[in-house]
Amino acid sequence: MKIGDVVMFTDNGTYAKWFFGQLGIIIAGPSISKDGIKHIRVEWVQPIPYHGRKATVSDFATDKFEVAHEA
Repeated sequence: MKIGDVVMFTDNGTYAKWFFGQLGIIIAGPSISKDGIKHIRVEWVQPIPYHGRKATVSDFATDKFEVAHEA
Protein backbone atom coordinates (compact mmCIF):
# COMPACT_ATOMS: atom_id res chain seq x y z
CA MET A 1 0.00 0.00 0.00
CA LYS A 2 1.24 3.44 -0.93
CA ILE A 3 0.08 7.03 -1.08
CA GLY A 4 -2.50 7.44 -3.83
CA ASP A 5 -3.83 3.87 -3.69
CA VAL A 6 -7.59 3.44 -3.46
CA VAL A 7 -8.44 1.11 -0.59
CA MET A 8 -11.59 -0.48 0.81
CA PHE A 9 -12.21 -0.93 4.53
CA THR A 10 -12.78 -4.67 4.98
CA ASP A 11 -12.51 -5.27 8.73
CA ASN A 12 -15.55 -6.79 10.46
CA GLY A 13 -14.65 -5.54 13.93
CA THR A 14 -15.62 -2.54 16.02
CA TYR A 15 -15.66 0.02 13.19
CA ALA A 16 -17.45 -2.11 10.58
CA LYS A 17 -20.82 -0.54 11.44
CA TRP A 18 -19.61 2.75 9.96
CA PHE A 19 -16.69 1.98 7.66
CA PHE A 20 -17.12 -1.53 6.18
CA GLY A 21 -17.08 -1.38 2.37
CA GLN A 22 -16.15 2.30 2.25
CA LEU A 23 -13.52 3.50 -0.20
CA GLY A 24 -10.68 5.84 0.65
CA ILE A 25 -7.49 7.17 -0.88
CA ILE A 26 -4.26 6.76 1.07
CA ILE A 27 -2.91 10.23 1.88
CA ALA A 28 -0.16 9.28 4.38
CA GLY A 29 1.79 6.22 5.47
CA PRO A 30 2.29 3.51 5.95
CA SER A 31 3.82 4.35 9.31
CA ILE A 32 4.57 2.21 12.33
CA SER A 33 2.74 2.98 15.58
CA LYS A 34 4.33 2.74 19.03
CA ASP A 35 2.92 -0.77 19.37
CA GLY A 36 4.60 -1.84 16.11
CA ILE A 37 1.48 -1.94 13.93
CA LYS A 38 1.48 -0.47 10.41
CA HIS A 39 -1.07 2.32 9.89
CA ILE A 40 -2.28 4.44 6.99
CA ARG A 41 -4.26 7.66 6.79
CA VAL A 42 -7.09 7.69 4.27
CA GLU A 43 -9.32 10.40 2.89
CA TRP A 44 -12.74 8.90 2.35
CA VAL A 45 -14.27 9.17 -1.13
CA GLN A 46 -17.56 10.14 0.56
CA PRO A 47 -17.82 11.53 4.11
CA ILE A 48 -18.95 8.81 6.52
CA PRO A 49 -21.50 9.48 9.28
CA TYR A 50 -19.71 8.63 12.53
CA HIS A 51 -21.01 9.58 16.00
CA GLY A 52 -22.97 12.62 14.85
CA ARG A 53 -20.22 13.95 12.59
CA LYS A 54 -18.96 13.26 9.07
CA ALA A 55 -15.57 11.53 8.96
CA THR A 56 -13.55 12.72 5.97
CA VAL A 57 -10.12 11.42 7.06
CA SER A 58 -9.25 8.42 9.26
CA ASP A 59 -6.21 6.51 10.50
CA PHE A 60 -6.42 2.73 10.77
CA ALA A 61 -4.10 -0.28 10.73
CA THR A 62 -3.28 -1.47 7.23
CA ASP A 63 -4.78 -4.91 7.96
CA LYS A 64 -8.25 -3.32 8.00
CA PHE A 65 -8.00 -2.50 4.28
CA GLU A 66 -7.60 -4.11 0.88
CA VAL A 67 -6.34 -2.28 -2.18
CA ALA A 68 -9.28 -1.78 -4.54
CA HIS A 69 -8.73 -3.15 -8.04
CA GLU A 70 -10.51 -2.15 -11.23
CA ALA A 71 -13.05 -4.69 -12.43
